[in-house]
Amino acid sequence: MKAKINNANFPTDAEGRVYHISTKRGEIANRIITAGDPVRIRRFAKFLDETPIPFECVSARGFTTITGRYKGVPVSLIAIGMGYPMMDFLVREARHIVDGDMAIIRFGSCGSIKSSIPVGSIGVPKNCMAITSSYDHFEDPSVPAYHFSKPIPADPNLHGALLSALAATDCQAHDIPLHASGDSFYGAQGRIDSSFADDNLTLLDDLSRQFPDLCSLEMETTHLFHLARLATPSSTQGTIHAAAAHMIFASRSSPSDTSDPASAEKAAEQEQTFIDPETVAKLEPAVGRACLDALVGFEIPMEKLHPETEESTVWRL
Repeated sequence: MKAKINNANFPTDAEGRVYHISTKRGEIANRIITAGDPVRIRRFAKFLDETPIPFECVSARGFTTITGRYKGVPVSLIAIGMGYPMMDFLVREARHIVDGDMAIIRFGSCGSIKSSIPVGSIGVPKNCMAITSSYDHFEDPSVPAYHFSKPIPADPNLHGALLSALAATDCQAHDIPLHASGDSFYGAQGRIDSSFADDNLTLLDDLSRQFPDLCSLEMETTHLFHLARLATPSSTQGTIHAAAAHMIFASRSSPSDTSDPASAEKAAEQEQTFIDPETVAKLEPAVGRACLDALVGFEIPMEKLHPETEESTVWRL
């Protein structure tokens, strides 16, 4: 930490830079694409307009922000890493320094639990739910090991814009009725690891039985939708609109042998498939452009945009 922090409740420095993403007013636009991988964000940055020269900030906490214009419209591309906390830092801290409405599209990866949604296709979730680990279960087995939340909807207009943009590509896109975000990559997503007593041998089966529409799993999107729903408009801060597109990286069917963790782990290794690098290299630019097209085509009234008149605004022409 190099700068003095002024506020323990919502930490900022003397310049107004927020603590984790290290940006200040005028460095993040109202329209945002977020991904976990900074390399993916840098690839998308090649699609931005040459003028103005895109602004870049890499924080000490692992966030990469690139802000410029795409087809003349201000946009920010932000890599956050993985998990609920990183999404929480992004949405709350960006909200703190951006006036007006915000539109956020997450472009990430996930696993599919439906054979009809294969590896190499794209899922666009209409609703998301959370899978959270119950620490109490591991002291008291009568408590369920995992808690399943009620579904949280995407913004219907941004969701529709994303599906329309993807329909113009060669990608196989699916309108996903229900997606889930786990609070971990392994235990809460039903991955079998015999080194730990996660008590998740039947988790995928339990999810499929209780939520027949559930199609896919990852770790961030539900929290994005949750925060968009919680956002409270004020005189300067407006609505947060959220949607997501996920590349299907893995097939996540339940292992055929769940007699014990070691057998289930071996069965899962043999039965579950993962995407190849060549397919990712083909999908990323096509889906990235579709996300950008959906984002800049999503209407935000002029009076609900962050002011370009501020001297610090990096997308000023």
